[in-house]
Amino acid sequence: MRIWYALLVFLTPFYLSAQNNLGARLTAIGNNGTAVPDVWTLQANPSGITGIEKPVISLSYIKHLFSDEISTQAFVAVIPFKNNFLGTSFQRYGFVEYNESKVGFAYAKKFGDKLSTAINVNYHQLRITNYGTSTGFSVDIGVIYCFENQFIFGAFVSNPSKQKFSSTEALIEIPTSFNIGASYFASDKILIASSVSKILNQYIDVSLGIDYKIVDSFSLRGGLSAKPFKQYAGFGLNYKKLLLDMATTYDASLGYAPQIAIGYAF
Repeated sequence: MRIWYALLVFLTPFYLSAQNNLGARLTAIGNNGTAVPDVWTLQANPSGITGIEKPVISLSYIKHLFSDEISTQAFVAVIPFKNNFLGTSFQRYGFVEYNESKVGFAYAKKFGDKLSTAINVNYHQLRITNYGTSTGFSVDIGVIYCFENQFIFGAFVSNPSKQKFSSTEALIEIPTSFNIGASYFASDKILIASSVSKILNQYIDVSLGIDYKIVDSFSLRGGLSAKPFKQYAGFGLNYKKLLLDMATTYDASLGYAPQIAIGYAF
């Protein structure tokens, strides 16, 4: 079984390296975070944190059901002050013999009510038993533009300089991706979001999702993505300052991956 895990790492780097944990809310709407304000856009488009009005922290956990050992843990936090926003994020993916982690520090600025920009600096670490540890750095840049309080357009590029891990023994590169997206508030209860993303040396992926707020404290969500084809579903509960989001992703090759995120808005 350990050999299978090692082969999985090297034969399917797209699934292991190119996926960020976007939190259960953004995951449930099809991994759409390019143009959706949320604390977890730190992992998707950091300029999206400019929609946050109070300090927020959130923890997330994903269980990958094709294995009893592989999981993803993540943490995000955002502090707004006037038109400036500071954010930090952490993500760890893997199992005992293999794990990769990423720590990010973001700064975002809001220019009036329409335009926001952000930059995020990441420190990456990759550890493989019997191969050692390798590190690397990358930068993410994002922008969001709001139009008439109903439409939000976003663009985001991750690792445009194509930085790599320092060790030549690690064949997995730090992914470079380009993303554009849009979201539409059809009403005060319905949010529709879509995005187009391209990871270098991979297919172009298109995703679509919806967030339906049934009541102020409860939302239902769903989404689809094309390459690879995945289905998403979930719900969210807001009770006073406590935020609870649940989601699941279904991939025909990898099975179900349930996810939970717990947050607190100060």
